[in-house]
Amino acid sequence: MEVKRYLLTFAVLLLVLPLVMAQSIKIEEYRVDGSMRVSVDGAGNAQVVEVWKFTPNLYLQLKQEYPTTYMLKREFENKRSDVEYRNMRIEWDDSNNQLKASYTMLGAAVNKGSHWELDLGGDDVTLSSRNGNTLVLTSVQPIFGGQGRVVETATVVLPKGAKNIKVEGSTIKYELPYKEGGINKLFLVLAAITGIGLVLLNVPLKRG
Repeated sequence: MEVKRYLLTFAVLLLVLPLVMAQSIKIEEYRVDGSMRVSVDGAGNAQVVEVWKFTPNLYLQLKQEYPTTYMLKREFENKRSDVEYRNMRIEWDDSNNQLKASYTMLGAAVNKGSHWELDLGGDDVTLSSRNGNTLVLTSVQPIFGGQGRVVETATVVLPKGAKNIKVEGSTIKYELPYKEGGINKLFLVLAAITGIGLVLLNVPLKRG
């Protein structure tokens, strides 16, 4: 399953753009600052926590259009029918003009056979730093004809043991060493014991 976008940025832009375009008001600047942490497990599923901070004018417009988080959640899920979410929680933070979200995304990373791919979608991202399997990525996108911008900082934690990590465009590629499960190991041990037993049963005993 190809994942075009798993961050809320895409949904935020789709939700906010009609609000701005529909109003003939003077815009000094619209700014959205997003920070998120994405933890990917060995099966490709991701635990995501996001915080989006808006300028007051943009926050008020978005809040007026979606007064309940349920409406925002439904709108977001409808626009992202290509992926499956679990335990999604979205809440407003009026004191800080922020939108907070957390959820589990199934199949965020896709196994391509020789490697895994985590597609962030959208424009290219910049790798700011890396420490082992933890990457910090940044992106700045102009919006509303240059009257605003979206600044993203994403901390992506890949599965333990991830190697040959590369960032190409907006896609993170990495390899995972194949690990046999405990059941497979037990099966191999039992098979070996059985094989030895059969050999012994067919070896004629030497009589003294």
